[in-house]
Amino acid sequence: MKERKRKITIITVIGIMLMLAITTFTYAIWSRTHTQTGINKNTYACFEISYAETNGEGITMDNGFPQTDEQGMQNDAYEVEITNTCDTVSTYNVILNKQQGSDLKDEHLKVAVDNDYKLLSDATPTDTRTITDFQNEKSYIIGTGVVGPKQTKVVKIRSWMDKDTSEQEGENKSFTFKITIEAEAGDNNYEVVKVLGKDYVARTETPDFTAGFPNNTTPEGEETSKSGLYKTQDDDGDTYYFRGKVENNYVKFGQGVTEANDQLHDLMWRIVRINGDGTIRLMLDESIGYIVYNEVYDDYKYSGFTYDNAPCKKTDPCVTNYSGSNFTNTHGGTNSIIKSSLENWYKENLTKYDSQIALSTFCNDVSYGDTTIQGIYEILVFGSKYRVGTLKHPDLHCQEPKEQNNSTYRTYGGVYKLKIGLITADELVMGGYSWDAPYATTDNYLRYNSIYWTMSPDSADISGETVLAANSNGKIKEEGINIDDNTHPVINLNSDVTVTGSGTQEDPYVVQ
Repeated sequence: MKERKRKITIITVIGIMLMLAITTFTYAIWSRTHTQTGINKNTYACFEISYAETNGEGITMDNGFPQTDEQGMQNDAYEVEITNTCDTVSTYNVILNKQQGSDLKDEHLKVAVDNDYKLLSDATPTDTRTITDFQNEKSYIIGTGVVGPKQTKVVKIRSWMDKDTSEQEGENKSFTFKITIEAEAGDNNYEVVKVLGKDYVARTETPDFTAGFPNNTTPEGEETSKSGLYKTQDDDGDTYYFRGKVENNYVKFGQGVTEANDQLHDLMWRIVRINGDGTIRLMLDESIGYIVYNEVYDDYKYSGFTYDNAPCKKTDPCVTNYSGSNFTNTHGGTNSIIKSSLENWYKENLTKYDSQIALSTFCNDVSYGDTTIQGIYEILVFGSKYRVGTLKHPDLHCQEPKEQNNSTYRTYGGVYKLKIGLITADELVMGGYSWDAPYATTDNYLRYNSIYWTMSPDSADISGETVLAANSNGKIKEEGINIDDNTHPVINLNSDVTVTGSGTQEDPYVVQ
């Protein structure tokens, strides 16, 4: 369903987008007073938006000298109350309109919307200037958010002079600005979900998985689904996954060494999805090295994350937990090379953060998908390849690892509970990868400049086994298990972790 957008301004009604003049903040930096008192209230279409200072007499801020961020966040806030009176989701931007005559430079002013703060010079410029009485010099988007159907939200806006501003740069300078709220209605294909405490709009329709994403079209020229957060189901309930060109799912968590940087450094991750149990699935934004999936490849079992173990079923998953200084397999068996390598990296880099990392579900899908004949060989096609390659429809439900006759469980692969693993082929396609080369795209957040492993077996025959991998062209690739490829670890954060930041690369979520 396509979105319908209308605009409402002070002058002309064009539709359901709001641009409303709020208030003026005027101050000489060393002693600043916010002007305009009382409450403004406007109601348009689905939105009722009230602009009110914290008291009816305005705000006077003393000691307007340079402040640390901690001090600035204690300043009184200007509050905007947004009520969505319709049955659809509303997204909004908070716009700061810098007025002519302001002589404090943008790089010396800190602005905060709720708990996210930044230098004004780091905010996104915008050409939103539809209010004719605004004497705007520049306009910036300083915050974004969403309001669910029939919900009310209070947005708090603060400002302060950055602590690194010198006396020469700040004394007797002034900065005057007005705030506008730009709101846009969605439709019933959306819902609001919290990701690490921040509201995101999630799309509830199923994307077109036959094409890579974004910036691709189907053969008929129809636009494919948009980038962002999507809703589906896994074995634990509703799950929300990122797809396409995503720029607000960065998480800084832990310190470690990687293939490209052998010095201890902050580790950056990308949120892949919010699992059905509420945990947060992250994939490392770097490779930890070139690793073989398994060195031996003359038996089907070597496609397993472990093999020669008791069956790994949904009702009785294979659990590998970290305890003390080692990982222990509850179902016995032998680790694949890739599994042992991941666990060794975890022990060397993430053990001090173990309490924040969930023991969560991973799927090494060795279910029966199909068989095909190539020459004199019968090739077993595993479930993941059958879904993403033949059906073109990924699925986050992990399939039971039974044999073709649906009666005997395999003693390799299946359903795991792990501290560390790999992304699956299904998650790759949901994120924007394609099986078919004509529709592959190089413009989604999961693509890197080299091939890296998934934990989804591809196929097996008498000559050897293959596992699905992520190619650098945005296409799923079949890779022999004894080949060295890059490895991006995947972990799951506990659902109750707390963070700061806004999720962008410049201001990532930082796990506390």
